[in-house]
Amino acid sequence: MIFSSRMRKGFAHTAIAVVTAMLGLAVAVDATAQQGPLTQIHATALPEITGDFDHFAVDTKRNHLFVSAEVHHSVEMFDLHTGEHLQSISGFKTPHSLAFAPEKDELLVADGGDSSLIVIAATDFHRIERIQLIDGSATGKGDSPDAAYYDAAKRLWYIGNGGVSANLPDSTISIFSVDEGKLLDAKFSVPGNNVESIGVDDLHRRLYVNIRDKSVIGVYDLDTQKLLTTWTTPGLNRNTALAVDVKDQRIFVAGRKPGMFYVFDQDGKVVSQLPCADNNDDMTYDAASKRIYVSGTQGLSIFHQDSADSYREILRLPTNGAKTSFLVPSLKQFYAVHPKNVIDDAGLLVYRVNP
Repeated sequence: MIFSSRMRKGFAHTAIAVVTAMLGLAVAVDATAQQGPLTQIHATALPEITGDFDHFAVDTKRNHLFVSAEVHHSVEMFDLHTGEHLQSISGFKTPHSLAFAPEKDELLVADGGDSSLIVIAATDFHRIERIQLIDGSATGKGDSPDAAYYDAAKRLWYIGNGGVSANLPDSTISIFSVDEGKLLDAKFSVPGNNVESIGVDDLHRRLYVNIRDKSVIGVYDLDTQKLLTTWTTPGLNRNTALAVDVKDQRIFVAGRKPGMFYVFDQDGKVVSQLPCADNNDDMTYDAASKRIYVSGTQGLSIFHQDSADSYREILRLPTNGAKTSFLVPSLKQFYAVHPKNVIDDAGLLVYRVNP
């Protein structure tokens, strides 16, 4: 068969698009794609690491980016600007959420396999302290603590623990004070065994948490730690990722199976509902650009907030199975990390955030 030049060009573009989708590369095949919200600028292969990754933290003073490699029992460190892999920090069982406290120069690690909070020095990564949380080791599941939220202004880390991993019907959100170097007596009692993403609204003194096994969002008084109410909506399932727009009092929640993005107002009413990447695990709201990033194994959904009650998906980007992600607004860079799969080694993807 003889192909015309136009046909050959069409086949070439199709092949590029297929490979791009398979590898999750943000490689544009035309000028229009280059003007999208993200452009991939680097990819770092991690051939030695198998299994899932979890959450990120950043040390801007040293330009270090951290991500927990839960199955590899390590915290991986990268150059924040270039994405170059710098070091694998060992000594953990199942690291999940991370937080960096620049005031103390400490990296905080929620270690699910050890049922503890591990504090390590950012200078040489030696262990400073191990703080026991609700022990789930007896069940052998080793998955608590997992989700957490760091309030950088108040230097408080809210850590979800207990629940199913500790063979308990309910969960707890413990509060670690960086300034005091200890867990506070105050804590949140959660009527469910699967605590997922946590969000805090300091201005209106609210804490929001996805209680996944109940398919509800728990709304707490931040000062009294009392549960005020729970929200849900028909079809909400496996609600995992969560973020908060403090100014407009909008709470963003993403469910799984199917992947669905919900926007709740301050009274718990759903004002917008749109499909999003499934098996999502992270969500970031960037108030400056009015964008919401929802990352899942089925891709990255980027929504634009046209108004407090109006949203639209502006990009669905393949990311090779990266369910966790992180935005550094000061650098205008976005990061996603994917596990090893049948197509590729594990890797860190670095994107430039476009206006």
